[in-house]
Amino acid sequence: MRPIPPGFTQTLTVLVTDEMTVQFQELGAVHPVYATYWLARHFEEAGRKVLLPFLEDGEGGIGTQVNVTHTASALPGMTVTVTATFTRMEGRRMVCELRAVSELGDEIGHGTTTQMVLPQARIDANFEALRERWRQRQS
Repeated sequence: MRPIPPGFTQTLTVLVTDEMTVQFQELGAVHPVYATYWLARHFEEAGRKVLLPFLEDGEGGIGTQVNVTHTASALPGMTVTVTATFTRMEGRRMVCELRAVSELGDEIGHGTTTQMVLPQARIDANFEALRERWRQRQS
């Protein structure tokens, strides 16, 4: 992996949709606002945008941790900007700080993500081993 400059930043702009509101599979609709689990998804995506330009051929990244503190609400139709900032490498682990802000300027969340950088062949082999274990269990 090529070195990531300190403070390197990427953004992800999200238009909150009705699909992104708090709706549980078993419990149904709960709140008509941007759900924490969607915020976590967007944190992970923004963090990945930091990693991708620095991977070398044959390398891949896989998410290992997402920490989210959801501090305010956003409504469907609002735009949310998620900013991911590279903070450090811990061996093969890349850590980013994240902040989400609504178009009203309200911080709606903050947190961190961690991704592990590995040879893509190793990632693929791990997924194939998991598929094989599952096939055997289904037999």
